[in-house]
Amino acid sequence: MNCRRIKETLWAGALSIFISGAWAQNGAVSATTSPAPASPPPLSPVILTENPDVVQRFEVDPEAVRQMVDDSLLKLTSAPDVGTAWKRLGITPQDVVGIKITTMGGPIFSTHYPVVQAICDGLQAAGVPTSHIIIWDKMAGDMIRAGYSPRDPDDSHVGIAAVFPGTGYDTNVVYKNEILGTLIWGDYDFVHNDVTDELAEAARQAVKNKAFGGGDAGGDSLDAGTEIPQTSDRSYYARLVTQICTKIINVPVLSDDSYVGMDGCLGSLALACVDNNRRFQGDPTYGDPAICQILDRDFMRHKVVVHILDALVAQYAGGPRFDPQFTKSIGAIYVSRDPVAIDSLVLPLLEKWRASDRQGRIDPIGHAASHVHSAALYNLGTDDASRIQLVRLP
Repeated sequence: MNCRRIKETLWAGALSIFISGAWAQNGAVSATTSPAPASPPPLSPVILTENPDVVQRFEVDPEAVRQMVDDSLLKLTSAPDVGTAWKRLGITPQDVVGIKITTMGGPIFSTHYPVVQAICDGLQAAGVPTSHIIIWDKMAGDMIRAGYSPRDPDDSHVGIAAVFPGTGYDTNVVYKNEILGTLIWGDYDFVHNDVTDELAEAARQAVKNKAFGGGDAGGDSLDAGTEIPQTSDRSYYARLVTQICTKIINVPVLSDDSYVGMDGCLGSLALACVDNNRRFQGDPTYGDPAICQILDRDFMRHKVVVHILDALVAQYAGGPRFDPQFTKSIGAIYVSRDPVAIDSLVLPLLEKWRASDRQGRIDPIGHAASHVHSAALYNLGTDDASRIQLVRLP
């Protein structure tokens, strides 16, 4: 589907949004005409629905959560019903819609089922058949532990898929930078690089026979289990992103992440889209600018239609794996076309909670989440508070 801007009037003409979202490219002014007077940049609406009462001892109220999701979408799009809301976000019955969830936190701290169910029901109200809806995340093991066991979609239920093992990677679409990463099980080249296995065996044999005449190599020989590390500066994109899904809905949870600062809308989506991603996590780059560059592709900008941050339960330390001592049950959901706006709003919350932790020993996230500001420089959204329209729903 061609990416195009459609101006919608929200709240009696006071607020305009672009349906192509913060991810669309800005058009250039013709050099042969006089430029029109500069107009203020468009605002990025972020809808916040917050009700701490919907979470009790880590359990959520399904009906209340469904209403929160629906109300947020209706407000964002000024639609009369949820089916129309999804249509205004660019969803058509012909689309194959991927719902990107987060499952590293297990059954308690993963994208909550009622949030996903509300999205699935809304998509069906927009005419999308269940056979065209796929709930997905990167690792099958994480998904199974969180209660999202992979299954094929059909006319009676939506699909659930993992990138690995599962739908796999697209070797024709690559993110490459200068940082080398050590490949592990789950990375495409590690699984398929038979040549490296042969080289490793040849190296072991050469060391074994390095004493001329076939004598004992003694203490210099390689251990029988030693292998030459496989490295690569390439990361392949998931086929779910490049080939299978025509539209993507990003539904992460709110968590810190010691390797990229925070696991919000930007980090969770980017890291799930590619393999061999350990190479740009942690010191010294903490995913900056890799996260931005992974998302700064035309197919990503065109396919991702909305971000729904599940902050019903938030975690400010020890994430993205679940650690109950660092959680806040705030009962919040953030909805926007702009992932940078959402992440820039919630990052200060994580910092505040870390600073006020009763144990008083949690360092600030600080520069480890610098990708959030960098993403604004890549025009993936805005972190300028004056351009973010935060709308709170009761």
